[in-house]
Amino acid sequence: MLAQYRDSLKGASHLETTQLQLINLDLFKTRYQERWPKVRSRIFDTCEQFISSRIGPGDALLRAKNGFVILPGPDRVETAEAFTARLELELKAFFLGTDYLKELGLEAETVNLAVADLFGKEAPESGDETSGKGPCEDGAVADQPVPGPLTFSPFSLSFEPFWASATGFVALHRVRAVGRMDATGPLVRDHLLCPAEGGGALRLAFDRAVLEKTACALAACPVPGIVAVPVHFDTLATVKFRLPYMKSFEVLGEAIRARLMLRIANMPMDAPAGLITEVTRFARVLTRRVMVQADQAGLRLDRFDDAVVDIMAMSAPLPAQFERRRAVMEQVNERLCRAGRMLAMEKCDTPQQLAIAHAMKPAYLGGLAVAPETPILTAPYRMALKLPRAAEREAEPCAGFPF
Repeated sequence: MLAQYRDSLKGASHLETTQLQLINLDLFKTRYQERWPKVRSRIFDTCEQFISSRIGPGDALLRAKNGFVILPGPDRVETAEAFTARLELELKAFFLGTDYLKELGLEAETVNLAVADLFGKEAPESGDETSGKGPCEDGAVADQPVPGPLTFSPFSLSFEPFWASATGFVALHRVRAVGRMDATGPLVRDHLLCPAEGGGALRLAFDRAVLEKTACALAACPVPGIVAVPVHFDTLATVKFRLPYMKSFEVLGEAIRARLMLRIANMPMDAPAGLITEVTRFARVLTRRVMVQADQAGLRLDRFDDAVVDIMAMSAPLPAQFERRRAVMEQVNERLCRAGRMLAMEKCDTPQQLAIAHAMKPAYLGGLAVAPETPILTAPYRMALKLPRAAEREAEPCAGFPF
């Protein structure tokens, strides 16, 4: 099915995909216990049948770990955003009308996905249809070049400022790797630069390369300030990758290591509590502070009870999603403050999102509405946050780091 779909792309470099994540699966798992595998299969089969009846003949439907991905066909007329909104509404209505699905939640979003991310840069072309033979039959590849090993795309670094609400200073920057999957594609960031087919070994190599470039940037800007350097959760969770990643830290001087904060990205929110604790404690061995990228839709704070986390970073919700998430986010921030941890609200890209995020009283704020990314790391500086007037009267937030 994917081979046929790939042939229909006709050279497209990016797809506006619809991604559907099922929420509350942990609740069902706890309730049904040993019956859970059968119940889970029934839930996914039912949802797949419902979605299949509402997509076009050229669309492709893929199951994911906690939901579905829908790839648009070439003949679809409806915009990706309109299709996603319609399907989300219809699927939620279907859940409410089905007894055993009433407590099932849904998060839907439209994501711009590079074709190279889906199929890999060196994905094989389909065989010669006239001969009926594939490219690997009868020595057909003898005159074709052998594909080279998968590697991540070339990248440069940019630095996203984080405003500390306790001091009004910008002294913490998030490190972003920025590059293109192909010559004509848009800019992508972080681990999207790694072809999925490269697996954990390629992500490890990418994480080490980002760390090395970050160390060079810190050496070129020898002033106080902290940078949050990304590392994929699998790099720290996979035992055979930990030692190589640790060796990358051993060659750094103490002055550089003191200014690094590890930002653990792509952590599954349903990962076992013991593994989360193990990974975060290993991260603390490498750096003095640990930040975790969290998805508030699937976050279970009880899994982090024994973990070593200084900052929990979450994306600011869209204004349309805020009211249904507000109570949960306020409870999350309250629990983080009681545990001596801090909340960072990211992707505050519009004044409305910034006002919403500021109302949560986080320790840190980041995004285009706060300050744009910069190609060069800057020294700490004081900045007056530009908030809508209604947001300027909010109460004092949780205290951040001294800087």
